[in-house]
Amino acid sequence: MTPPAAGSTPQLGLDYLEDVSAKLMLQAQWSGAMPYLRAGSVPGTVEDLAALLPEGARLRFDQRWPRHRTVTAELPGLVVELEARHNVTRLVVIGAVLTAVESCLASMTSAAESAAAVAEGVVRMRFWSSRDDDASMSSRAVAAPAWAEVQANYAGRTAAALAPLVAATDMSGRAGRLVLWHGEPGTGKTTAVRALSREWSAWCEPHYVTDPERLFADPQYLLEVAGVDAEEDDGAAEKRPWRLVIAEDCDEYLRTDAKLRAGASLGRLLNLCDGILGHGLQVLVLLTTNEDVGSLHPAITRPGRCLSRVEFGRLSRAEAQTWLGPGVAAPPEPATLAELYAFREQREDPTDHLPELGGYL
Repeated sequence: MTPPAAGSTPQLGLDYLEDVSAKLMLQAQWSGAMPYLRAGSVPGTVEDLAALLPEGARLRFDQRWPRHRTVTAELPGLVVELEARHNVTRLVVIGAVLTAVESCLASMTSAAESAAAVAEGVVRMRFWSSRDDDASMSSRAVAAPAWAEVQANYAGRTAAALAPLVAATDMSGRAGRLVLWHGEPGTGKTTAVRALSREWSAWCEPHYVTDPERLFADPQYLLEVAGVDAEEDDGAAEKRPWRLVIAEDCDEYLRTDAKLRAGASLGRLLNLCDGILGHGLQVLVLLTTNEDVGSLHPAITRPGRCLSRVEFGRLSRAEAQTWLGPGVAAPPEPATLAELYAFREQREDPTDHLPELGGYL
């Protein structure tokens, strides 16, 4: 690689004030004086970015806009840029000595995680979307119940199948990285997603895909959501939290004719879970569907593919009566969680035939 000619200067337009910070970083890298760059991100917005700066930092820019803000500072041998945008705090450090760059980034990341910490009963969930071949990630605090608070909302067999998964604290060495939840609408799959995210929050980050159709159609999007580009080497990967990629209502991509609908992307997704593509990545994939397991593609349900496969069924009449309590008579037939909420709130007549409400919980 040929170094830049002596005295040459990179050309960067300054059409926007935001470009000023970028030019400072670019000049430091272009000159060769600071060849190392390391970056990271923390879900959540840190209100006081300057408070994350190491002691002795000299503030160069503090730019605040309606929807984002940037702080740029210099230290001996280092330049730091902090940005809060889309409920994500991003950190960039460049410098002359690699160990100093990594130490500075680690210190600021730790401070950002503490500053962006959420209250009890809330998890930080990252939301992915894709538009015009460009993946975008934002973060939002989501209310999440503890598993103990919602366990009684599920049929006994469903709760028993979920219990060991919820209690897991690490997935290293486990066969299969696919979690498949299936059951008719209103059986509580989305509530279970939030509860699982909370129970795993100490070691696993939830990444929610808002457009699963793009996940199955665009291989680059799949790789970016899975964090493939973010993994620098095996050592770096081991230091990162696990990543839980969540895609709900994937019915049309999981049926027996899925390959006709999703093409090779279904194969790539499965390869990410237990093939070469996922080797060295700390990634789990959670898919939910309203389809019966018998209608799903055999490649998804084959033995050994799933880390966990759980059917979300209706509560029996006895279970429904326990859930409703003595004040309301249980319906004569098994009921979904959505239907039981309707009964309890007196929106339905429990003596009528149960309608298929199709509510999501």
